[in-house]
Amino acid sequence: MNTDILKPVCMRAVMGCALFVLCQCALAQTTLNSPARLEKFSKLPDWSGIWNLKGSPALLDVEDGKAFVPGVRDHPPYKPDWEAKYRVDLVRAEHQGDANYPNPLVDTHTIYCAAGMPHVLGTPFDYEFIVTPEETWIIIEKETRHVYTDGRGFPPEDELWPTMLGRSIGHWEGQTLVVETISVKSGLWADFTPAMLSERARFIDRIRQIDADTLEDQVTITDPVAFTKPWTFTKHYKRMKPGTWVAEPETCGTPGDRNPIVNGRVTVVLPDAK
Repeated sequence: MNTDILKPVCMRAVMGCALFVLCQCALAQTTLNSPARLEKFSKLPDWSGIWNLKGSPALLDVEDGKAFVPGVRDHPPYKPDWEAKYRVDLVRAEHQGDANYPNPLVDTHTIYCAAGMPHVLGTPFDYEFIVTPEETWIIIEKETRHVYTDGRGFPPEDELWPTMLGRSIGHWEGQTLVVETISVKSGLWADFTPAMLSERARFIDRIRQIDADTLEDQVTITDPVAFTKPWTFTKHYKRMKPGTWVAEPETCGTPGDRNPIVNGRVTVVLPDAK
C-alpha cells in the first residue's frame, strides 16, 4: 500500500472519524510489516510448538531431583531467619491434606490457581513461546509472561506493585533471550515446597535453544532481603511432536476443582466421587 497517498487523505479526514481511523490503521499496518521489522523477525529463533519440562519440577537447583516426597526440599542461600522459617513451613506443608493436623500450610498454587514466579519455570504444564521483535509471550497453562523487547525500561516506582508474575523486560544476545523480572508478589511457593522470596527479588532468565527440540533456561535469582548470595539453577524444555494440542487448563476455585480447599485444608476429589 502506498502510504504517501494515504497521508494527505488522512489529514483531510478530520471531520470524518471513520475514514481517519481506517487510514491510521492502514498506516500502522504498513509500519508494522516494514522491511526493517521483517528483517528483525527473520533473525529471531523459531520456538513454535508445545514444550514440556524435562526432569523434575522439584529442587530448583537439582534438575532431576525427587518431587513430592517428605523431607525433599530446595536449598536457596537463605539468611538464617529465612532458613528457620522455611524449615517450619516444610513440616506444615507436608500436612496440608491432613484433617487432624492443627496448622497446615496450603500450597499457594492451589490457593491462587496460579503458580507465579518462579514456580512457572518448573511445572508439568504445557509451555508455548510466541516470539516477535517487540515482545515474547511465554504461555504456561492459564498464565502468560509478557517479556517486552522493544527497548522500554521498567515502569516507574510509583506505578509498580507486586503481582504473581511481576514485570519483565528483555533483550536478545544473538539467539539468547535475556529476561529481567522484578515486582513479584512475596509469599509464593518457589515450586512444590514453600520456599519463598521477598518482594525485592530480581530474576534473570537466559533462554536459548541448545538443539532442534530442547530449550534451556539458565536462571539467577537475587534477593537482598532473603539471600546471602544469588541462587542459580537451570531448566530444560522438550518440544513435543508436531501437531500436539495444548492441554486443557485445570479449573480452580469452583465446585469442579479437583483439589478444593475445605476448612483451610486441601482435599482431593476422585473422578468417581463427583
